[in-house]
Order: sequence, then C-alpha cells, then structure tokens
Amino acid sequence: MSRVTLIDELKRSWAITVNDMRVYYLRPPSLMFGILFPLALFFTFSVGRRIPLERLIPVLSAQTVFWASSSIGPASIPLERRMRTFERFLSAPISLSSVLWGKAMGGMVFGIAVTLLAAGVGIVWSGQVLFSPVALVLGVILSAMVFSALGILFASIPTESPGEIMMPFNLVRIPLMFISGMFIPINELPELAVYAALFSPLTHTLDMVRLAMGESSYFGLQVNILMLIGWSFIFLLIGRYFHIVQMKRT
Repeated sequence: MSRVTLIDELKRSWAITVNDMRVYYLRPPSLMFGILFPLALFFTFSVGRRIPLERLIPVLSAQTVFWASSSIGPASIPLERRMRTFERFLSAPISLSSVLWGKAMGGMVFGIAVTLLAAGVGIVWSGQVLFSPVALVLGVILSAMVFSALGILFASIPTESPGEIMMPFNLVRIPLMFISGMFIPINELPELAVYAALFSPLTHTLDMVRLAMGESSYFGLQVNILMLIGWSFIFLLIGRYFHIVQMKRT
C-alpha cells in the first residue's frame, strides 16, 4: 500500500471514529456497560472492606478501561448492521481493516477518556501519590487498545442486537476479572492460576497501574507491554477474520 493510500485510509478510519464518538458514546449500552457496570463492581468490591487505597485505585482504573473500551464496538456494529450502515462503509472505497480500525479507535478513545477521568478523581480524592504518570498513561492506552480489539472480535457475532453480543461477551469478561489478580493478589493465587493470569491481558493492565502507584510489578514492565501489544494484534486479526467469514455468509 502506498504512503498516500495509507494516509487516506487512516483519515477514513478517523472519520468513522469521530462518528462513533458523536453517535454511540451516550447510547444506553455504552453507558451501562462502559461506565455504570464497572463503577457498580468497584463499589461492590470496596465498600465495607478494609482495603488499602493503593489497591483500590488500580482496581478502579483497570475495571474502567476494561469495560469502557470493550463496549463501543459491540454496541455500534450490530446497530449499524440493522441500519445497513456497516455495509455502506464496505461499499465505499475503504477496506474492512480500516473500518474495523476506526471502530477500534472509537473504543480506545472512550476507554482512555473515562479511565483517566476516573483515575484522576480517585487519586485526588484519596490523596494517593502517583509515582509514574508515564506508566499509568501508557498502561491505559495499551489496555484501551487491547480491550477495544476484543470488543471488535465479539462484534463479529452475526446479530443486529447489541444485547445478543453483550451476553456471551460477559461470559468472557467476568471470568477474566477473577484470574487477573483483581480480587485476589497474584502472589496469593495457586500456581496454575498464576499461569492463567499471565495470559490474561487484564492482569497486565492491573500490573502496570499498580507500578504507576509505586507498587512492585509481578511480571515486569516489559512483559506487560509486550503482552498487551501482542493480544491487541491477535484480537484484531481474529476479529477481522471472523468479520470476513460473517460477510461471506450474508
């Protein structure tokens, strides 16, 4: 692909992102699963328990970026199938990869904005010291990318209803929370669960945010970064393949 063509594709992807920001950020599925649900989980986890503040802020940040970033694609793509907007995108001079990347960026921007706002409020309210702003911002950006890509993968389910995607999606998202060290520290998990946690992207989100708060990293910063980037590409490639298969069947 030539440089000019690549720039054109990126511009078209960004136009899709801007449209999703304008149309879908305030839709009920996005607000419910992207903001209200992670907040409800956080208060369920924290209220009435003597948990140190340095553990609460990472949990709030990880939950928020996890749910917010992964909710836009499953909310927007099925609605656009119903309105035949998604098919019109593909009939225009734009590739499927660019369409999906535009959708993924919509989830990324939503997740980054909501998470940095929630983390900022939590840090200021609690007086928690932020030791590494770079680790926090980098962790949020990479995590928003991987979870948005995961949402794009599940959005390949052939349906025109966001609810029919969110139900099976939650059967994956909720178990990920239990093996990520969010509720039980990784060093207290059984050995088999630690190996499972290594392959959970949410584990590395939590690890990077804890590092930003001055805690020690269980897997190390380099492993966290590589795992988040690697899963992003895997989810995007698998999601693109499933979208191609679904398009061929229709």
